[in-house]
Amino acid sequence: MPEKLFGFGEFAGQAYRERLLAKAGLDVGVKKGLRALDLGCGEGHEALYLARRGWTVDAVDVQAHASWRLRAAQSKGRVRFAVGDAQALKAKTGAYDLVLEKDMAHHAEDPAAAFAELRRVAKPGGQVLVIEGNRINPIFYVHLTLMEGHEHFTLGRLRHLLATAGMPDARIQKVEARVWPINRPGAQRFMDGVQDVVEAIPLLRALACYHVARWQKPAGRTKKVA
Repeated sequence: MPEKLFGFGEFAGQAYRERLLAKAGLDVGVKKGLRALDLGCGEGHEALYLARRGWTVDAVDVQAHASWRLRAAQSKGRVRFAVGDAQALKAKTGAYDLVLEKDMAHHAEDPAAAFAELRRVAKPGGQVLVIEGNRINPIFYVHLTLMEGHEHFTLGRLRHLLATAGMPDARIQKVEARVWPINRPGAQRFMDGVQDVVEAIPLLRALACYHVARWQKPAGRTKKVA
C-alpha cells in the first residue's frame, strides 16, 4: 500500500518525511534497543520511519487507522499501535528514550496537558521532540487554518505551551519541508536546495513550514510539574 500524501505519490511523501525528520535530528543512525513513543501517530508513517532505524515504537492515536496492521507488518514487529488519549497516557513515567509528536498537539483540547504528558513519559536523559506547523506560513494558514480549521501555533504560543508543560528551555528551529509533486531524485535535490535557502534567510525562515522543538529531560531527579 503506497503512501499517498496530500494527493501526491509515494516518492513525494517519502522525500518530504525524510527531509523533515532528518532536520529534526532523527536521521543519526540506528538506535538499537531504545524505545520511542509516537504520539498522535496517524497512519503510522513516522513510527515506521523510526522502526526502520532500529527503534522499538509504541504508536498511539485517538482513533484506530486501517493502515496500522500493514505498518506493523512492515516494521517487522517493532511498532505496536494502540488507541489512547494524549492528555492521559497509560505509559509509566520515564518509559521512553524518545517521545515524538508531529501535528497532533494543535488538535488537543489542552495542548499544554499533552506536552506535560510527553515530558512525563520521557526517560531521564531522554528526548522530547515536537513538530508543529507554523501558523504564519502563508500556504499553511490559507489551506490548513482558514479552509480546514487547523489551529497551528505561532512561535510565541508554542514557547508558552512548552514552558507551561515544564520545558521552558526547549530549543526551537524552523524547518522548510514541503511535498513537491515530482518523481525524480535530481529534481528533489534541487527543491531541497531551494528549501535550504528559505531556512538560511531570516525573513523567509520566519515563514517556514514547521516549528521543531527539542528538549532533553535532565538525567537527574526532576520536580513534578503541577
